[in-house]
Amino acid sequence: MKFNFTKASMSVLLCAAMLSSCVSSKKYDELKASKDALEREQAASRDKVNELSNTLKQREQKLAEMERAMNEQQKILDDLRTEVNNALAGFNQGDLSVNIKDGKVYVSMSDKLLFATGSTKVNAKGKEALDQLVDVLKKNQSVGVMVEGHTDDVEVLAGTKNIADNWDLSVLRATEITRLMTQRGLSPDRVTPAGRAFFQPVDTGRTPAAKAKNRRTEIILTPDFTEIYKILGIQSQK
Repeated sequence: MKFNFTKASMSVLLCAAMLSSCVSSKKYDELKASKDALEREQAASRDKVNELSNTLKQREQKLAEMERAMNEQQKILDDLRTEVNNALAGFNQGDLSVNIKDGKVYVSMSDKLLFATGSTKVNAKGKEALDQLVDVLKKNQSVGVMVEGHTDDVEVLAGTKNIADNWDLSVLRATEITRLMTQRGLSPDRVTPAGRAFFQPVDTGRTPAAKAKNRRTEIILTPDFTEIYKILGIQSQK
């Protein structure tokens, strides 16, 4: 009877030990699986961080390239404006202005500087100013030129020879300036004349001073920014 009890006790202890061993092994496997999963998650997180870091570096490099390109574009425009201003410094500054707008340099000359009233022929002072501007453009061969004639909204006097209206007046003045600039050495394929009549006023007032501002010729200078636009990822605007 004692033997059976002892045997039974040993069996119980052995089963308990085996059960404990099974539980510990299962717990170990669960912990190991959890550890492996955590390590995989950490590895994936590291890969994602590295990917984001590389993407950030690439974007920073692109932004730096774009900033350099924009600074270079602005420098080209500033230098061209300075050259033109220096060339025209001897003329009455009330009759002309040189400004940067929309990636271009606008040289605005009053009709008083260039033409007699109602005339399409450039006067002596105007020719001198155009000569100075042409000298600058000869040194900047990649700059395109648009010559725009602008008038006020006062009707052309009836019977004015060869001029029917303000369209005629603005086109003929732009063409005359284009002709003079090409005669002085600019390649004709660089210069484009255009007449705007009175449809693009700079001053919508009705005073004589406002009308005088609108009677002007704008010579629009467009540097070649093809390479800079490539860096900026935009289509050439030339």
